[in-house]
Amino acid sequence: MTDLNVIENLVDKFEQKKMTRRELVASLIVATGAATVSTGINAQTAEPVARGISMNHVSLSVIDVERSADFYNSVLDMEIISRPANGGINMSLGDESFLGLYNLPNPGGMHHMCIGVNDYDPDALAAKLLEHGIQANVNRDPANRTSGGDQLYFTDPDGILVQLAQHGYLG
Repeated sequence: MTDLNVIENLVDKFEQKKMTRRELVASLIVATGAATVSTGINAQTAEPVARGISMNHVSLSVIDVERSADFYNSVLDMEIISRPANGGINMSLGDESFLGLYNLPNPGGMHHMCIGVNDYDPDALAAKLLEHGIQANVNRDPANRTSGGDQLYFTDPDGILVQLAQHGYLG
């Protein structure tokens, strides 16, 4: 999909009320970063941003958060580990990962994935991402973080939303 098509698709979703204005703006910021990735700016010469060492969590977009939590609890014996202020539920997947359930646009899909890294510093990582031509979004809203720390997001070349967090972060 060309950069223009990605932007048009985002605007269409907004106009169809499938995403909020805030989600549109954040997605446009991230899509702009994805567009620079596709040009390959410094991608061959820049050092890796960090070493991904765990799949920290995946956040799903669901219709009914409580119903989904009941499903994962009864089918896979997953326990609720937190209830973020934004209305989601995080379900335990062992000691170092979790499944996030949120009432977000496009139910039935993955909203984002989070990769755990050591020495998490969102501002330093965002600067390193710029060396790869990737524009990151650092979310500093305390209502959107339940275990401390600002949230760092960017998109991969296919438009998949990626979050980085401290290895072992448990929503």
